[in-house]
Amino acid sequence: MKKLLIALFVLVFLAVIAGVGALYYVKPDQSLDLAYEEVPLKDRAIDMARRMSLELILTDNDLSNLAKKSLAENPKVEQDIVVTGAEFTLEGDRLIADLNVLWKDWVSAGLQITYRLRWQDPNVIADVLEARLKGLPLPKSMLDSRVIPIAQELPKPLKIESMNWGRGEVAVTFRKPSLKDLQELIGG
Repeated sequence: MKKLLIALFVLVFLAVIAGVGALYYVKPDQSLDLAYEEVPLKDRAIDMARRMSLELILTDNDLSNLAKKSLAENPKVEQDIVVTGAEFTLEGDRLIADLNVLWKDWVSAGLQITYRLRWQDPNVIADVLEARLKGLPLPKSMLDSRVIPIAQELPKPLKIESMNWGRGEVAVTFRKPSLKDLQELIGG
């Protein structure tokens, strides 16, 4: 009986050590937050219209700030998963998200999710290509696509026609506005 109790104690002790080790392993490596800078899309769009151009360039930083704003407004990305910090990198049509998350308000973890970006009027949709928890692959089915709202940041008369993904930037092409739309946009 004494050997059984000792064996049970050792098993419980090892389970506790393994649990603490697992929590330490999944903990985020870097300190991230959801602070973002406003992207002055309306001002850029008005300037673009004044120059009689139909193209607007969004940088890697612009897209990162728009994505962070979207997360800051709705940090609960899945059931029981809340994003507490994020950093984004644009590589062509792929957006790599390094995320600090809190699961069930208890376990803090670092995730890396690779999204493929696509334009679906009126927003950019980020579809999950790959998800990793500290290098361990996770099923893509655990995560949903994300919406990065862009059109709501633009003046109403402007309508996006297409988006072309480049190295560290996105070229946004607008439909040709009518004279009335231009007057409304410029305020004339």
